Amino acid sequence: MKPAKALKPTGGKGVEADSLPANFRRMERREWWLWGMAFSVTLLVTMGLSSFVLPAKHLQEDLFSFFLLRQAVRGLVGLVLLFDVYTIYQQLQIHRIRRELLQREELFRLINENAADMIAIVDMEGRRIYNSMAYQKILGYSPEELKSSSGLEQIHPDDRDHVKRAAEEARKTGIGRLLEYRIQHKDGTWRDLESTSSVVKNTEGQPDKLIIVNRDISDRKRVSVALLQSEASFRSVIENAPYGIYRANAAGKLLRVNPALQKMLGYETQEELLRASLATDIYRDPQEHRRADNLFADTKGFDVEVEWKRKDGSPLRARCSGRLIEGEQGECKGEPCFEVFVEDVTEKRVLEQQLHMAVKMEAVGRLSGGIAHDFNNLLGVIIGYAQVLKRRLKPGEDLFEYAEEIEKVGQRAASLTRQLLAFSRQQVLAPAILNLNALISDMGKMIHRLIGEDIELVMKLDPAIGSVKADHGQIEQVVMNLAVNARDAMPQGGKLALETSMATFDLGYTHQHPGSKVGRQVMFSVSDTGMGMSAETLIHIFEPFFTTKEVGKGTGLGLATVYGVVKQSGGYVCVDSEIGYGSSFKVYLPLVEEPVHAPEAMAPAAESFRGAETVLVVEDADALRKLSITLLEQSGYRVLSAANGAQALELAQKGNQNIDLLLTDVIMPGLGGHELAQRLEALRPGLKVLYMSGYTDSSIGQHGVLEAGISLLHKPFTEEELVRKIREVLDAGKRNALLAEDAVLATNVTADRQ
Repeated sequence: MKPAKALKPTGGKGVEADSLPANFRRMERREWWLWGMAFSVTLLVTMGLSSFVLPAKHLQEDLFSFFLLRQAVRGLVGLVLLFDVYTIYQQLQIHRIRRELLQREELFRLINENAADMIAIVDMEGRRIYNSMAYQKILGYSPEELKSSSGLEQIHPDDRDHVKRAAEEARKTGIGRLLEYRIQHKDGTWRDLESTSSVVKNTEGQPDKLIIVNRDISDRKRVSVALLQSEASFRSVIENAPYGIYRANAAGKLLRVNPALQKMLGYETQEELLRASLATDIYRDPQEHRRADNLFADTKGFDVEVEWKRKDGSPLRARCSGRLIEGEQGECKGEPCFEVFVEDVTEKRVLEQQLHMAVKMEAVGRLSGGIAHDFNNLLGVIIGYAQVLKRRLKPGEDLFEYAEEIEKVGQRAASLTRQLLAFSRQQVLAPAILNLNALISDMGKMIHRLIGEDIELVMKLDPAIGSVKADHGQIEQVVMNLAVNARDAMPQGGKLALETSMATFDLGYTHQHPGSKVGRQVMFSVSDTGMGMSAETLIHIFEPFFTTKEVGKGTGLGLATVYGVVKQSGGYVCVDSEIGYGSSFKVYLPLVEEPVHAPEAMAPAAESFRGAETVLVVEDADALRKLSITLLEQSGYRVLSAANGAQALELAQKGNQNIDLLLTDVIMPGLGGHELAQRLEALRPGLKVLYMSGYTDSSIGQHGVLEAGISLLHKPFTEEELVRKIREVLDAGKRNALLAEDAVLATNVTADRQ
């Protein structure tokens, strides 16, 4: 009988499981058979001994000997029976112990086959004594393969020294410790093991064996690594998020914050911010914090805007979105908490407000420009006929004075329409290269008289500024309007400062200040020490007809004109003001790398504006067309007229009469003035053209800037302005022709001399 063979796995797990009880049963059967034989022998011996007790003649004669023999035999039989009883008891004990061993062996077998951990027993030299079946399940090695190899053979080379040191430490101290190492699977892959060991000592108290329990933690380690990576990624997202993130309880205690929130609120460290209270240190109004908390608690998700303040007290508009957390332990300790994402929308709201303002100004400008254009036609007729009446009346008559008043009112109304056109950026500019220092210096005396003696005028002009390209008269109007606005803000006197300097706008500045453009700028500012303006007033400061003055003391178009002229000139205007600290208007115009040109000498005015040339008048407004015809005929001109471009073109194509000059409106239904002029110039080379319009159009000007070689008469116009402009255009052609003839004659003379 060889019980060890029952543990060999050669027959498979089922054979091994069944061989052990079968072997035990065979052993029991053999032992019971041997015990039965022994019992039978003892019975035979007992019977043999009992025969000596039977009566016999020779024993009966000797009563003493018979009595002694009988007692001896009985004692011997008793000993035999006692031996049999002891043998039976011993056999029962052996049977019981064997059954217990069988149960324990079966339990050990179950543990060996079903344990998730790998159990091994090795000596202190690393030789394997026992390996559980888990090694085969997890690593693929059979017990025979493991016994034929060293305990360190499958361990990763980088981890062997680590394992050896742990074994040596256990040998010296008698205490094993927890360690991790890699071991090779039978398929060549590596598994991570977590190992604990216990030292078994011999009878002398010296370490003799190590019982090692290994657990495969490969999956756990992969999950742990993935969890660490996920946590690191999540932490990186939180730490580097552009939005502020915080967790707080209902009482306003901050539990966790990220660096973006710390930077947003201006705190030095996160710990310093965690010590702050939402209600008193971050919310501008504690009542708003209470209302926000109530809102957060009533909804699972929220998205609101609240008013915060930074550490330095500056206001902050914050958009808060997040959710309510209930019943979570840890930081919240089971109390309701809020997880909130915070976006600083302060700048965004300012930009939205500025964009809204720009859109509103554009809409108002379009409306103002359209109204001004229509008014110009009406005012032209009113002013023109008022002048016709004055010419036919004698000074001193009542009707003459009435006509004069009509003309004055018309001129004042025309001035208002010009300001509306300036605001709407629909006026015609005549840009030139300017030096703002020279322009402001020339205006110094006039400004001083304008503001009065109780206001000190200070000029700080930077001599290093460059040139700008703008309309000289319009920039003077801007300076004048700003000076008047400053004067009105200082009724008790004060100081008015005019300054010039250079500035450079980068992308960051233009992003924060819509309307400004990247590049070098020439700046001039008008500052006062007056009463200043509130934030509400600044929002509407450039709107037309908006004024803070008393009724009847201001039209509300002064600053609107400034805004329109600067914008049309490609510049940027801003204002900085505060109640009690005055105001400062800064105008930025793009720098140009061109020298300032001296103004050309004006041609001598004609003594008389009368003429006999033929003028074709094209105007869609009947009243203004009739007025123009009347004024020109009174000055001796021959006049042809048309109500639109198509009629004028037809008239020029069919008629044989000569046409010296075309006087046409710019914007008309159907064929516009510029296209009409091009067609007529093709039919009649040398034709002079004079445009008239209440505002510019892209057909004659690019963005409202008058092109060179184009003559324009602004509406409304007076009789003198009309006939003067007609005469200038006609005479300019004659002068050019004379100059050309002189040049040809000079060339011929030079050739003759040579």
